[in-house]
Amino acid sequence: MSHDISHSTKNAKLYAKRYGNTDMWEEALEESIPYYHVSGMDEPDLPVILNEDPENVNFVHWPFMPFEFAPKINGKPMKTLHARDDRIFTEKSIYRGAAESRRCLVMLDGFFDEYKKGDKTFPYYIQLKTKEPFMVGGLWQTFTDPVDEVETNTVTLVTGPANKEVAWVRNEVPYTPESRMMFIVDKKDDETWLHGSPEEAKALIKPFPDGKLDYYPCQPLKTVKRMHRFYLGNVPSLLEKRHYKELD
Repeated sequence: MSHDISHSTKNAKLYAKRYGNTDMWEEALEESIPYYHVSGMDEPDLPVILNEDPENVNFVHWPFMPFEFAPKINGKPMKTLHARDDRIFTEKSIYRGAAESRRCLVMLDGFFDEYKKGDKTFPYYIQLKTKEPFMVGGLWQTFTDPVDEVETNTVTLVTGPANKEVAWVRNEVPYTPESRMMFIVDKKDDETWLHGSPEEAKALIKPFPDGKLDYYPCQPLKTVKRMHRFYLGNVPSLLEKRHYKELD
């Protein structure tokens, strides 16, 4: 599952077309910078519509940090970037409370994934064919640091079954139900995802319709120096199409 995304690179009118109004997005964009590429591993703040505050854009920490009773890794609180739709509502799920009462919408411009051919991988950028931003279904939770008691809202992105286009990019062909992608929420379903019952919300998670995504080989996200791989940073050129002769 992709940890690499882009957000806040477009103008307020485009975001308002998808959700809310121009004023709320102009105010939000003043608090952020355009992210042509950012990795979830860098733990960025993402533009989020919380079900408890649907009239405003909140920048929320990604990844999700469950309550203190959740499992810990090397003594540190567990963090998750994505949550599978077939697990979030189960009785013992660490996401169950959030899935039932703390759902949200996360505004993205696109995401990156890798296509493999032979022994090489090639970066692909995936966005709507309209080049408009889109909403991903998310779950949020307030994490209280056990040391300094500082509270931080955190978010995870829900994944559901992939459509055939994303499955192809990820070399998951022939297509199987195990192919995954971020759950892109249809605009008409915003209210149900935010405020509907758990059963209603769960019923929304279906493969994104084929034919609505644009996907193409893009510039490499990383470079190799002295045997180490480094991200190239947050630069617009990463979204540009690139020709790789190996893909001919």
